[in-house]
Amino acid sequence: MRRQVAVVGYGCVGIGRYPNISEDELASDVLSLALENAGLSTEDVEGLVTTPNLKNIFMDSGLQASIVAEQMRIAPKSMAQISCGGVAAGLAIKHAMNEIMLGHISVAICYGAERERSMRERLVAQMLEHPPKGPEFLDPTVQPFTGFNIIWAYACSGRRYMHECDATEEQFAMASVRNRKNAVHNPWAAFKEPIEVEDVLNSRPLCSPIKLLDSCAALDGAAAVVLASEEKAKKITDTPVYIKAVGEYHDNSCCVPTDQCDKSLTTFIAAKKAAEYSFKQAKLKPSDIDVAEIYAPFSPQELILPEDLGWFKKGEMVEAIEDGSTEIGGRIPINTDGGLLSRGHPSMVTPFYETINVVRQLRGEAGKLQVDRAETGLMHCEGGTINNCMVFIFQRGD
Repeated sequence: MRRQVAVVGYGCVGIGRYPNISEDELASDVLSLALENAGLSTEDVEGLVTTPNLKNIFMDSGLQASIVAEQMRIAPKSMAQISCGGVAAGLAIKHAMNEIMLGHISVAICYGAERERSMRERLVAQMLEHPPKGPEFLDPTVQPFTGFNIIWAYACSGRRYMHECDATEEQFAMASVRNRKNAVHNPWAAFKEPIEVEDVLNSRPLCSPIKLLDSCAALDGAAAVVLASEEKAKKITDTPVYIKAVGEYHDNSCCVPTDQCDKSLTTFIAAKKAAEYSFKQAKLKPSDIDVAEIYAPFSPQELILPEDLGWFKKGEMVEAIEDGSTEIGGRIPINTDGGLLSRGHPSMVTPFYETINVVRQLRGEAGKLQVDRAETGLMHCEGGTINNCMVFIFQRGD
């Protein structure tokens, strides 16, 4: 009989800027919050899985988990640090889930702590104070609004979608407005000031058709989720949220399609395949999902991805974004916490925030953002330009 794994606790800090707090301190904070939420102590933790922080990327030490284990006095039986761009947190959850399913451990914490914005600002200040004498590489992961410095690829995708589906920049802007409306009630969101379509259209152009308010912002953040075996979960909580399926697919390209020039820029094969695998594993259909978090760093992909994930046919999101189908109370509420565009985007931590929002929805803890009778949720995350994708399906326990 296949073991089930449940999310039994979570903890996070508000997304923003933490220039004077280290990644390790942020990690300790969210681990403590997650354990408190689950009603557990550090002695209960048998697995510790993290995504890399920027300090460790630059130092190439890979020892954040060990440092945090010492700080928290955790002695894990299983430990890992996983790096694969923005999909890393999804892979961390999958690794911990597999360790529990194999019977190696019964409780694990997955976490990430990242000061993406603060590190960039510090590097820029250092470069201004001591200008390089020649070409100098600045890690692209710390550049805001760029998504690995490939905003042009997302822009090409959006422009092609406009051509194929008669979409407009106004409709892209509607996704930004919807996300901001949701973020107003998210205590951890970075951007809460209401915006209108005109605000988006009049914001600073970045790479046509993408403008500033069509874009996510690279910021600091930290979040953690606690996983437990079904047997342990039933002892810990009355509201376990089970991971029913994990679909994963990695395209044979890194940023944009590179072979034969016959792959669409408006249908992302990795997202489509990962979703198909996940729904097959869960024995569910897209219509069975009550609430969803999608990893869309720019507003055009807020229209493209719901089609790839199965809720709409190609081009139908043009009308769906206008008629409220993806809003709370609509056909499929998407990014009810503000998504990447308004919640903010500490890239290697973002899937943890997405997971937390789905869990809060399924536990009935989302307050003014609560989707009525939400029992099944979906979390999608990606790396590259939607070339590495994972789709998780969660379901509230009985």
